[in-house]
Amino acid sequence: MTAAEMGPEVGERTNHADPVLSVVVPLLNEEGSIDELFRRVADVIENRIGVSFEIVFVDDGSTDRSWALIHALHTRDRRARGLRFSRNFGHQYAVKAGLDYAAGQAVISMDCDLQHPPVLIEALYEQWREGYQIVTTVKERTEGLGLIRSVVTRIGYWVINTLTEVPVEPGAADFRLLDRKVVEQVKRLNEDPLLLRGVVGWVGYRSTVIPYVAERRFAGESKYSFRRLLGLVTSGLMSFSPAPLRFLTYLGLSLVVASFGFAVVVVARAVQEGAWNSGWISVLVLLFAGINFLALGVLAEYVARIHRSLKNRPSYIVAESTDK
Repeated sequence: MTAAEMGPEVGERTNHADPVLSVVVPLLNEEGSIDELFRRVADVIENRIGVSFEIVFVDDGSTDRSWALIHALHTRDRRARGLRFSRNFGHQYAVKAGLDYAAGQAVISMDCDLQHPPVLIEALYEQWREGYQIVTTVKERTEGLGLIRSVVTRIGYWVINTLTEVPVEPGAADFRLLDRKVVEQVKRLNEDPLLLRGVVGWVGYRSTVIPYVAERRFAGESKYSFRRLLGLVTSGLMSFSPAPLRFLTYLGLSLVVASFGFAVVVVARAVQEGAWNSGWISVLVLLFAGINFLALGVLAEYVARIHRSLKNRPSYIVAESTDK
């Protein structure tokens, strides 16, 4: 690819319809990081890569000054674009919206908190120029991350990779580069719930991995609670694996076999002692009642997700855009 094919000279206020690189930045209440992230990303692309670009900020229902800052940034530099959701739809859908709106030949997604090092964009771009259509980053470690959170994250990846049909690189982040061909395939999918790490692995294409060390947050606090992390693992299991349903099948078969053995023991003791022990029967009733409710709960989760899909509601709603 020649310099002429890559687009206008660096620094020009170009039409966002033809950038070489698009950088998608989902955010929620990140007013302290927006300007700094734009400065660092623009510096890397202008001074180290030298191609046309755009940065698409996706405001996932912020309640601080994030949208006002995005709008002001767009006024100063048209390469900064912004979408604002009508409410909080979630990080994965914010990334998906950015992919839907991005116009670049290659699209990079990264978080706004600057834990994803902007300097790594150059390495992502170089791997894309080498012919890789998916360039995924993998965290070797996170500066300042607590031991408990680190262990929980590793367990989550282990569960997904053990039980699902689509492997996810342990430590894989939503900091990745996708070629336009891959982006178009992802845009066609209407997953609900959405786990982009699984979806990107599912579509295939030539891929490679770049390790990195996640830096401390530049400002603000993490929006990923343990509840959200658990939600990601659950989404991965139910979107890419029938394992929970198979578990219920195996559990049911095991209990049928165990119940026959238990019945033999109860009858033998009754004959020996000359009376039935009602306590054992109560324990058995409680056990099977609990298992039935567990099975119903798992089935209900799948039915609820089918119900959500049948409603055919949009994955997100854009309330405002800097392009209008």
